[in-house]
Amino acid sequence: MSSMYNGITIHIIQNMNDLLLIEHQWNGLVNKVSNNPFLLSKFAKQFIEQNPKGWTPIILAFLENETIIGIAPLKTRKSLMGRYVDFLNPSWCSDFIFDEKYKSTCINYLFDFLFNSLKINFAFFTLSIDSPNLKILTQECESHNLHMETKPEMGRRILHIKSEWTEYEASLPRKYRKEMRRTERNLSKVGLWSVRHIDGRNRKEELIKKIDSIEKRSWKEVWRNQEGEDDWILRSVIEAAGQQSKITENFEWGSWFLELEGKNVAYTLVIKYKQVSYFVKTSYDEQFKKFYPGIVIQNFAIHQQFIEQNEHIDFLSDLSYLKEWTNDCLPRISIQLTKGAMHSMIHCLLKNRIIAKVISIYSNVIPTR
Repeated sequence: MSSMYNGITIHIIQNMNDLLLIEHQWNGLVNKVSNNPFLLSKFAKQFIEQNPKGWTPIILAFLENETIIGIAPLKTRKSLMGRYVDFLNPSWCSDFIFDEKYKSTCINYLFDFLFNSLKINFAFFTLSIDSPNLKILTQECESHNLHMETKPEMGRRILHIKSEWTEYEASLPRKYRKEMRRTERNLSKVGLWSVRHIDGRNRKEELIKKIDSIEKRSWKEVWRNQEGEDDWILRSVIEAAGQQSKITENFEWGSWFLELEGKNVAYTLVIKYKQVSYFVKTSYDEQFKKFYPGIVIQNFAIHQQFIEQNEHIDFLSDLSYLKEWTNDCLPRISIQLTKGAMHSMIHCLLKNRIIAKVISIYSNVIPTR
């Protein structure tokens, strides 16, 4: 399915075959305009395959003379209150992919296509404050008669690597350095411990096996069993990283493992793209919680990024313990767009406490994002 706008075609991609046809151009565009590895094609493929129940993936490719100038990786859902659109990617790594030259044009046509052709009632977009698309997106809302509401989301801690490790380590609070040395001594009292790195590009299966063994002994496993959930995002990221590293030169991934007496007790999974290291996840064996194994392995992984002289580390979240390493936090905002009279009606409903309570009971009315 395609639509034409003044020489620019919007092509809808909803299956793997169509995605493969544009994969080379897709990755080339990401490499040109973004440092976000999670916007690369293999991640979209995995997010499509693992798409949450009730949502329909819909990737919009913008083409001029058969050249891709923009991509909007989205998903849609219908409910009793209307039709919704959101990013395909999880909110911590979501964005549009637009060529700088065509950015304003693509966002203009995107809004027209979503709200007029697809009859979207609500659009939810979570963007980092440094997104190259944020300013133009907000500017285009007025010309399309869209009501915009924003709210802050969890930011992303950023550690800029500007010095040698020894200089950086000396700048950390004395209390933290003292606690780290004490933790390492306590580990040594339990037994022989070491840190091992596994490169996912050539030892993927071994890496997955070790991560799975730790996850099954983490505190999150109890919650997952109680809720009937599984960590589909982690599985999707690992699978996508394995596939992407085979076709993208400046893409690396792997994990650092903390081993105690030959047993894997903690890991930190890292993806590196264009000299930026993304700390995807850290987890540990609940049995060794008092030894802070997650802190130990993450501190070691940070040390390695200094040795490799990478540009910076993106922790992808703003969890409180990350303040030990950096005070810099990149904010993110959630944007809700609605059009015309529909906004007034829904706004009144959501402001009414009684209606809001009914909605919370019948949660399937409003889709979880």
